[in-house]
Amino acid sequence: MDLSDLPLPVEFIDVFRSEGIESLYEYQKVSVEHVFRGKSIVVSVPTASGKTMLGYLAILRAFNLGLKSIYIVPLRALAMEKYEDLKRFEKFGMKIALAMGDYDSPSGFLKYYDVVVATSEKMDSILRHNPDYAYELGVVIVDEVHLLGEESRGPTLEMVISKLRAMNPDIQFIALSATIKNSQELASWLNAEHVYSEFRPVPLKMGVFYDDKILYHDGTEEKMKKDTIIVGHLVQDRIQKGGQLLIFVNRRKSAESLAIKLQNKVAMLLEDEEREKLEKIAKEIDEEEYTIYSEKIAKLLMHGVAFHHAGLSNSQRKKVEEAFKNKLVKVIVATPTLAAGINLPSRTVIVRDLTRYDGFGSVYIPVMEVKQMLGRAGRPKYDRYGEGILCANSEKKAEVFMEKYILGDTEEIKSQLSNERALRVHVLSLIASDMASSREDVMKFFENTFYGYQMPIDSLRGKVDRIVDFLEEYGFIEERKFIAATPLGKRVSDLYIDPESAIIFKKCYEMDFDEFCVLHTICAAPDMRVIRAKRKEMENLYGLSMLHDLAIGEFEVSPERYFGALKTAAVLREWMSETPQDNIVEKYDIGPGDLHAIVELADWLLYGFAEIGKVLRYPHYREVEKLELRVKFGVSEELLSIIKLKGVGRVRARRLYDHGYTSIEELKKAKVEDLKSIPGIGERLAREIVRQVHS
Repeated sequence: MDLSDLPLPVEFIDVFRSEGIESLYEYQKVSVEHVFRGKSIVVSVPTASGKTMLGYLAILRAFNLGLKSIYIVPLRALAMEKYEDLKRFEKFGMKIALAMGDYDSPSGFLKYYDVVVATSEKMDSILRHNPDYAYELGVVIVDEVHLLGEESRGPTLEMVISKLRAMNPDIQFIALSATIKNSQELASWLNAEHVYSEFRPVPLKMGVFYDDKILYHDGTEEKMKKDTIIVGHLVQDRIQKGGQLLIFVNRRKSAESLAIKLQNKVAMLLEDEEREKLEKIAKEIDEEEYTIYSEKIAKLLMHGVAFHHAGLSNSQRKKVEEAFKNKLVKVIVATPTLAAGINLPSRTVIVRDLTRYDGFGSVYIPVMEVKQMLGRAGRPKYDRYGEGILCANSEKKAEVFMEKYILGDTEEIKSQLSNERALRVHVLSLIASDMASSREDVMKFFENTFYGYQMPIDSLRGKVDRIVDFLEEYGFIEERKFIAATPLGKRVSDLYIDPESAIIFKKCYEMDFDEFCVLHTICAAPDMRVIRAKRKEMENLYGLSMLHDLAIGEFEVSPERYFGALKTAAVLREWMSETPQDNIVEKYDIGPGDLHAIVELADWLLYGFAEIGKVLRYPHYREVEKLELRVKFGVSEELLSIIKLKGVGRVRARRLYDHGYTSIEELKKAKVEDLKSIPGIGERLAREIVRQVHS
């Protein structure tokens, strides 16, 4: 099907043509015919097969008809990517907004935008604050809809879809999924047309690497030279043939060590021009704020290799990704976080580790996840083929991996909405946003969820009753003739906080203010992702707990949560005491990315702590507000008056303070020449500071 056959203005079509797209694949043609008839669709096709274009075409159709769209994605990195992609259409008058994070902000302004790109959590938050937004929408694109089956993100995505369907039955859903076993069931639930295909624009050859040979799924074999790194010669061979490689391992340390082992093998294959460009990128990393990974990642980049995991800073991750996209970095060794992130295809994908630690022991990775990783192989417009290779350390395992991961089906997607924590959060949100005013209303809503479609709804009734009783017992709702949220329940729901977290906060309100107690309390809450405490650290952490009167005792949460909360609180205390970032990551054996993720979560929870404190008239909530700012910016209290200046940051704020600029009033007296003399403040920033303090 030629693009000119689409009922869209020619200038829209020309955007795709300028990128070399002239026609649609067969499954895209079938999908588009449904879309332009106004039908909802569920499209289940392999990774890297052009699903995203269907979402963009649905948005363009909606815009042409004067309808608004929202594009829902699971991760912030993906939201940024889609937002940047869609900005191509701003020249036609399309207004595009990006919505993620900040779950307590009013979202009424979004109605002035034609397209909003949002994470599922942000979309859920929007509907809590402003349910009427659902009536504004004509089209909802749900990317990676198979994540309904994921324990952490699935319930929120399912609630968002279910709320939108309940409030606006006329919405057209464009649900995009990797190939899953029960995609037809998903389509039936959404009352949508089902489009299934195993087509890939770049053919994918898959095999298992064992004993220096690759056995492919078509029965062919390829011998490789023996190598002490196992995949060393395989990596060199693929680079010499003009390809790049993504290698997935299960631990951060493994990603770093394998990248280091491969660096010399890759470096000898680089062109001089590539070396020069990589040295420039490495120098940029060296010139940024130093982190524990700066030197290591910069050195590897000069060799054309990098590791990629959540411990890297955002800037380091972006530089690695850009260098790979520009074909300068030949190999990235990554943990699976990259597989779920941005679009980063490669000719060859190797999955070295097929197990991971689940908190109790080593378990096999689900087939779906492995196929998602392998599906990144083969770059459209660059590669004639892609190859996905699994590694095995015995003949028996090679056979198992071939059957399970390469020839086997993916798992069926099952609703995760019956999870008690998810139900706590979402039952309260239904009541607080006036979508349910009785237990029967709650049950009726769940009847129309994917859970209600898959399971006998009565199996949920006992859980819902227990959760409603729990919410009433702790003062989040009142049940008389109707059920209604109390001011506390409404605020907790708007803040996007687990009611169990609010109960933990209330215990801290009853005590005298102690900043470490507050930090430990937010870290003990179920909303916080704590840093795991190692056995050798527990004695010191226990000693630290003895120095403070803590609200959450040793036996009120699991030992893992209790000691993890102590360690995470200790990290936050060091951060807001202006301990250098590198010292923190080294002392606590975490990455800069981990530190920033913890700070971001703590900032949100401290904000929630203070806001709930206002509702309950907690006398020290202003101290908590101050604590939140200190954690947000990583500074002592004395720097709070100047830290908010744009471009300053914690290190420069300290230097300004130590040079006598202790407040905005003092800075108003400063001249550009005075500020330029302070280390780390150049002329451009000095001028910007002067402009800000006088504006």
